[in-house]
Amino acid sequence: MKDYDVVLASGAEHLQSRFEELGFRVYTSDLNYDYKRMFPNADIYVKIGKVAQLSGRKVMIVQSCTGSGPAENEQYSTSDRVVELLLLLDMLSKPLHVEKIGHKQYTCTPIPPPKSVEVVLTFQPFALQDKSFETGEASSGRWAIESIAKLCNKVHVVSPHAPDSLEWVRGLKDKGLYRIIDVVPDLVEFAKKEFDFEECVVIAPDEGAQERYKIDGYGKSRTNSFKVELHGDLDVKDLNVVVIDDLTKSGSTLLKARDRLLEQGAKEVILAVAHVVPLLERGEELLERLIEKCNGKIVTSNTVNTEIFGKEHPNLCYNIVNTLVETL
Repeated sequence: MKDYDVVLASGAEHLQSRFEELGFRVYTSDLNYDYKRMFPNADIYVKIGKVAQLSGRKVMIVQSCTGSGPAENEQYSTSDRVVELLLLLDMLSKPLHVEKIGHKQYTCTPIPPPKSVEVVLTFQPFALQDKSFETGEASSGRWAIESIAKLCNKVHVVSPHAPDSLEWVRGLKDKGLYRIIDVVPDLVEFAKKEFDFEECVVIAPDEGAQERYKIDGYGKSRTNSFKVELHGDLDVKDLNVVVIDDLTKSGSTLLKARDRLLEQGAKEVILAVAHVVPLLERGEELLERLIEKCNGKIVTSNTVNTEIFGKEHPNLCYNIVNTLVETL
């Protein structure tokens, strides 16, 4: 038996087969009496019927905290994912054996809880609001991580948008409650193998990615959520280049970087993005167009479940479970 058991929340259930292939005991939330995870009024339902098997064990809960797309059976918002995770953590802190003894009458017997519970967030909740940018704004990204950290032994976050320089990130790390798992090095190796790049240079498309990965890149200005401009020049003539970024919704910045690199003489350009996050409207369609526009020269991970990469183009999709198991 492995050192720990895995509980997959709704956003991470697509990772089940790989965890099981590697020999882990995997648990997912049961369905309610409508055979769903959501009640008709949109209340979320959480139940691990075999929770007694987790008594005294180390448990790792995995969740992807972003809204669901066409690849999933039910619709979840980011808030739903966070609440589901908080409910799982609360339930595991004081699990109960419940027995019905009569009409609306039940007896509850405490079950010994797990030895420890840690959380893996394959995608950070409220990733774009990790601080307050204007007076009076809520920092929803900070609130979510801090709320989760209070209910578990440690939070591991895969390639988060929030940089180490944020005060709240440093505070959690100093307490031993927060750890970053960087999928980008494994993703770059995956890209080099998929596209037969023996040698290449790695660049970032904007200042944020440059800060996170400590590499060279372009400057970026944005007029709205969909239109960006890149600035600067890079010495890439006759070189193979891998462009890395932490997340994309439609690929506009990545495509701008690709075009600029080719204009400046790059031999070939591969895009490598840790997370692809479908937009609420036409999200999968935009991702499909991204693949077409870069001639299929893109790789990502399955930190977020998508139809386009996870099912239609699995050769372009790195399995995050491999990194998680090696790191944890």
